[in-house]
Amino acid sequence: MRVLNSVDIVPIPDTIRYRITPHGDGVTFCLWEVARSSTLREPSFLFKVNHRLTSKEEAQQLLRNYLESFRAS
Repeated sequence: MRVLNSVDIVPIPDTIRYRITPHGDGVTFCLWEVARSSTLREPSFLFKVNHRLTSKEEAQQLLRNYLESFRAS
């Protein structure tokens, strides 16, 4: 589920997906990058990470940090 198209004016590329889900006393932040089309029957992502965090704001900051490093590379 994409909630935002940009984070503090940093656009989110179409290949980046994320989900922020309430969990207990915090949230679970899931971030993955979709792989380009492939004829192989493999996972359709290049990587996927899950983090348990204390707040939605903390998850958005982690997303912001990733997007900034993604743009720099």
